[in-house]
Amino acid sequence: MKIKSYFIIVLLCIVTLLFATSFAFAGNIGRAVYGVYTETYNGVGINNASAGNDNVLVYAGNTISEITSDKFDGVKCYQFGNTGWVSFAFAGGAQNMSDYSGGRLYFSANVGSDISENLNLVYIKIQDSGGAKYFPFNNSNIKRVGSSSTGVLADGNWHSYYIDLSSFVSVLGLNLNNITNPFVFSTDAPGTVLVDYVYWTKAPDATRAFNVVVKNISDNQVLTGDNEKITWTQAAYRQSWTAAEQYIELDLDRESYNEIYNWYVKIYLNNGKASRNGLYCIDSDGSEIVLPMAWRMRPDLVSSNNFTLLIGKNGDDGLYDRGLDPGGTDWYTWSPIKEINDKTVEEYDYVTIWNLKGIHTVVKYHDAYDPLSNYEKKPKIYFAADCSNAIGGLEYEANVVTELVYE
Repeated sequence: MKIKSYFIIVLLCIVTLLFATSFAFAGNIGRAVYGVYTETYNGVGINNASAGNDNVLVYAGNTISEITSDKFDGVKCYQFGNTGWVSFAFAGGAQNMSDYSGGRLYFSANVGSDISENLNLVYIKIQDSGGAKYFPFNNSNIKRVGSSSTGVLADGNWHSYYIDLSSFVSVLGLNLNNITNPFVFSTDAPGTVLVDYVYWTKAPDATRAFNVVVKNISDNQVLTGDNEKITWTQAAYRQSWTAAEQYIELDLDRESYNEIYNWYVKIYLNNGKASRNGLYCIDSDGSEIVLPMAWRMRPDLVSSNNFTLLIGKNGDDGLYDRGLDPGGTDWYTWSPIKEINDKTVEEYDYVTIWNLKGIHTVVKYHDAYDPLSNYEKKPKIYFAADCSNAIGGLEYEANVVTELVYE
């Protein structure tokens, strides 16, 4: 499902135009998805209340640990043994979650077969000011994603589940106007349970979309109208790899109730020819001039962390952060933007920039992702171009497509 497509025109000294759609962002509560414990949704800062009431505090006790060896989302999950429990509490006290009245609580679990006879001793809870309201794992109100079955499957594999919030209200009397803990998990069953990817959704709304805005790197101001464009300064003319003066910011509320979890965001060129892997123009003699382009994606701003936009190139291996250089030239942080007709695109995973693992950050190691825990789910894409062969007086263009895809 294609969501956004942008036509980029580069004039003379590498000036590009990129149009986008404005949107409002008002924090985690009040959006289509509320991430309780997930690294790839609008996530709250785990164990970090500094960002205000939208965050949660995590309280864990007994036989529980946070592990990275097995997980469903991002790089970590919670592992529980007998008498293990964890409670996610709103840092700012009780919150009004009535906007989610037609929505669902989603979670993923990996339950060992040794618990199959004791599913009534494992509990999913939501707590309001009057106390915890809960369903055991064998309750028919727990529904499996992509299946007509109810209750939790104990087979040692990850499965995703949801509970309609209306069930918590009608069956258990939950007060959505006064939620103190959006998720509580506990088990008294012998054996091991893994839990991950916990979030709330609102009822379906066709108006939700994948949005981008263009911002200045210098002041992070949103650009609109005629100013909504990506530009390279005059200093980039005839220079090697140089970063643009702006970046684009992605914001995604995945459609509520869409029960297909293999979603990802792609970016690629659609210039109509495999050789056009970048900005291109047709010279007066009919020959093509191509200026290669690259992208770099971050969960944070260039000004808020210790990375830079100075670009180094190590032969044919890749582009790296010449200013930071954390691991020498083995750390290739910039990915080429590839033409979709170039058949090597999918093979080398240059297209995927964001999926359930997080954001794609390193090109040489194609499976390297940076999870989005402790960040709002609005990663930034920075652009660069190799302007070494730019010729003044010519117009360069590229058709850049950004897609939100469900598989």
